[in-house]
Amino acid sequence: MTSTHHSSALRRALDLGTLAAAGVALTACASPADAPADDALQVGIDLTYAPYAYYEGDSPAGFEVEATTAIAEELGTDASYQDTRFEQLIPGLNADQFDVIASALYITPERAQEVDFIPTFSTGNSIVVAQGSAPLETAADLCGLVVGVIKGGDIVNSLRDDASADCTSAGGDAIDVREFPTDPEATQALLSGQLDAQVTDAGVASTLDENGSVAVEITSTELLYPIQVGMAVRKGDADTAERIAEAIAALQDSGAWADLLAEYNLSEPDDDALAEILG
Repeated sequence: MTSTHHSSALRRALDLGTLAAAGVALTACASPADAPADDALQVGIDLTYAPYAYYEGDSPAGFEVEATTAIAEELGTDASYQDTRFEQLIPGLNADQFDVIASALYITPERAQEVDFIPTFSTGNSIVVAQGSAPLETAADLCGLVVGVIKGGDIVNSLRDDASADCTSAGGDAIDVREFPTDPEATQALLSGQLDAQVTDAGVASTLDENGSVAVEITSTELLYPIQVGMAVRKGDADTAERIAEAIAALQDSGAWADLLAEYNLSEPDDDALAEILG
């Protein structure tokens, strides 16, 4: 991969205008090398969300863990993880329980009112069904069905409001969206026949589909509701935001960030999409 790719959306986030557009207010701050070595980066993370964040034995693992570990090393410190269910991450951040959320947090206008984002990658959602079930390819195929999603995820509103409105406008029934504390619980409900489908992040869905011991399959033919993803800090915490952005930029310059994205089949954030989301 060329140096141009290494300097894509995240590298450009160090520019004042782009980072501000991503929901981060900037002030002057110390370089990553100036971060105190004994000041561990406290990370809020939902460790039920493979491949982004999960337990491997007793140890946190996944993209977000590898990313924050690398960022902490650039900052000259360590990363410490606080396992927190998804819907409690933003309240926990704003209650000063940790410094940053790193948990595949979708960037939305509503969340940007509560936190400041550092964009990290692009993803979307896939439809998962039990093996042998009729394939469901698009959101329109979910009309009138019972669909499981993770509680607190942006997909809840996308299905319950936008997709369901399309269903009823076309003369069909709204989607019966059922929320679960974790994705694995939604998958278990799918396998037990409580759901017609599960809609989850494409990376999570790929992990399920590749796991031969879980009898599910992806049937959607393209990503539903493509979305930008970021780490989040408390609103106005420009010091932490800029230090993290600078650490990511250093990882990009070394090629380590591009390698990490490639390992998890992820894409760089899209500047145009960020501008559309955040205005």
